[in-house]
Order: sequence, then structure tokens, then C-alpha cells
Amino acid sequence: MRFLFITSNFISDFNGSAHGVFKRMRMFLEGIDEISSIDILFYVSPDTVIEPSAVSVLERSFFDNWKIKLTIFICARTEVDKSGVLSKLWYYYVAGVFSFFKQTRFIEFSNPRQVTALESCLLRKPDAIFVHKLHSMCPLLLTKVKLPTVYMDLDDIEHVVFKRNISQFSESYKKVLKYCQLPMFISGERRAMRLARNTFVCSDIDRDYLTNHSRLPGIVTVPNAIAIPEHQDLTLEPRVLFIGTYEYKPNVDAAEYLITAIWPRIIEAIPSAKLIIAGAHPEYIQSYSNKDDSITFTGYVNNLELLYQQVRIVCTPIFVGGGTRVKIIEAAAFGKPVVSTTLGAEGLSFNNGTEIILRDDSSSIIESLLLMLQDHAICSKVGTAARKKAIELYDKNNIVKLISNLLTT
Repeated sequence: MRFLFITSNFISDFNGSAHGVFKRMRMFLEGIDEISSIDILFYVSPDTVIEPSAVSVLERSFFDNWKIKLTIFICARTEVDKSGVLSKLWYYYVAGVFSFFKQTRFIEFSNPRQVTALESCLLRKPDAIFVHKLHSMCPLLLTKVKLPTVYMDLDDIEHVVFKRNISQFSESYKKVLKYCQLPMFISGERRAMRLARNTFVCSDIDRDYLTNHSRLPGIVTVPNAIAIPEHQDLTLEPRVLFIGTYEYKPNVDAAEYLITAIWPRIIEAIPSAKLIIAGAHPEYIQSYSNKDDSITFTGYVNNLELLYQQVRIVCTPIFVGGGTRVKIIEAAAFGKPVVSTTLGAEGLSFNNGTEIILRDDSSSIIESLLLMLQDHAICSKVGTAARKKAIELYDKNNIVKLISNLLTT
């Protein structure tokens, strides 16, 4: 049996592939690897240079790092000319009103080059295609070639994230033009789901929403998951952690909010407290250049076990975005209590008040953090309950088996 796996999430450095998107991609690849050989088609940035000799090196890297054997194919995404004011206006706000394939998320995947790359891979006669995220479905929607069975991981509900992002625009005309793109966006998303035998989402909330919204069958929950680590004792040191990659704007905004709106009040009450901001590219955070002895920016962390040993609480004040946060599952699996916004923990099955603390305003977040930092018994109780739920629902070994079963039935 052969699967063709299609994705734009190209990995050139496995040390930097700790982002939740890559963890979810790896989980599906491992599930497919249990039942099939794998061809993988990467749609890469136009400026990515991959010599043919480097492809075999990359294939070995996948096996060495992820223990997955696969055959790699590379296709560049289309570079769009956005020079000039009118070109930018057309690209970002106008063209997508009339076509799903002209919208900024999809146009790079919707040209003859990407369709031809897909059709070349189809000559190897895959038994099924697995599409990782909505934009990678564009060539399948455009080709005239008969396709084998298609599966898609939607991950985020794309049109919901699209609507949430519109609210971030300050200029009213931009909001109006983006809202005008929404009907085509939703239409394209539905076409992709109709093409797929199964569409996989992160949570039952997403599954129920899409089932009711699209009236389509075959929408299945495959939760994010991690390899469950060994139990850790909870440190008595008053250290709070935020972790993420800061190429992702919701993480930048959350870290900045934590540093500026939350942390001064924590330090006022507990002068010895420390805040750790972990993850790649912290220089994108505005407060990164401010010197504060109570805040440490670690950059990318390779040893997560050591990182979590140092912290008492994880805080995830996320206010925009979609999907489910692997970082919350990860923290829970290490037995760390999490203080999060409701949206930050969206789609996860941790019970508020016993397995996670959900708060949506700065005063409540501060109050909860101070309680956890000052009351070891409550902190330990919430962390222990969170770990128990993570083991029950989010053990990667179990989810990989679920994926294998879903793709063979």
C-alpha cells in the first residue's frame, strides 16, 4: 500500500520542529507508516533551494529523527507579484472576493506548477492521498486527473480563524473587503471536505460545529497528542512559563500581554518570581529588548524535560487563533497546572477549576497565578489532575493507533 502525503510544512532542521503543527504532522505520518509506504510532496517557499542530492539526505534525516521511511518530492509554491500599491490591494483584499483560489492563503498553491507536481506523484499510483491542511488541497481541487481516496487534516477550522483574524484589522474598509471574501472561503473549504472521505479535526467541538455547519459526513476527531513523559515533582520555586514559537503572531501577542499586563502585578506580590519565555525567535516580541532580571528569554529549547522541571505553572493567555494547543497538553502531561484563557484552551477536555484554570481578564489571571504560586497544595492538585487527563485522552501511542485504524477502515 502507498500513501501520498501532501504538505507545505517543510522541515529543513529537525531541531526546530517542535511547533505544534509539526508534532501533529508527525503523528499522522507515524500512523500512516504503520500501514503503508509513504511518498511526501512538499510545497515549499519559492526561495527554498533543494538540490537533488540533498533530497536523499533529507529522507535519511526523516528516518534518523522520526523513524519514518519515505520518498520525498519537492515543488515550489508560486511567488506572487505584490509590488505597487494597487497590486497589494488587489492581492490582499480584492481578488479573493471572486475566487477561493485567489485568496492570500491559497493562491500560492493554485497554479499549474503545483497541479503538475501533484499529477507527477499520482503516476506512482498511490492507493490514497493524505492532505495536511486546507491550502494543500488546492491542487487536488484543480486537477482533472482521477484521484484515489483522499483524507484531509483540517486541523484548525480555517474559516473560523479567518473571521477571528478579520477583527484584528483597524481600518474598516479592510474589514469589509475581508468579510466579502468569506463566502468564497467557506465554499472552498466545503469543496475540500466533500472531496475527502474523512476530514480530521482536533476536537469534538470542531467536529460537531463542522458537521452541523457543512452538513457533510466523515468529519472525525483526531486530538493532538504527545508522548507521555515521566512524572515530575512540582518545584517550590515561583517560576511561570510561556512557551511557543514567535513566528506565530498569537504567541507574540500572548507573550507581550503576559509580560506587560500580568507580570508587573506578579512581581509586586512575589518579588522572587521568575517568568520564562521559551521558544524560537523571541526577538519578535516587543518587550524582548527591555531588560528585566525577572524575565528570561531562552530561545529554542531542545530539552523540554529539563525546562519543565524548572517551572511551577504554565500560562497561555491566547486571545486569537484556532486549533488546540499542544503546549497545554504538554504542560499537563508533565503535571504542571495551566492558567489559560478560554480560547487558549479551546477544544481541550480539561475541566475548568480542577484540571486547568480558565480566566479571560487580567485581574482574574493574576489572581489565579498568585494562588498557584503561593498555595503548593492547590497547585499540586491541579497539576496531578491535569496529568491524569492527559494520559487518559492525549497519549500519542493511542492516537497513532487510532489514525492507523481510521485509514484502513
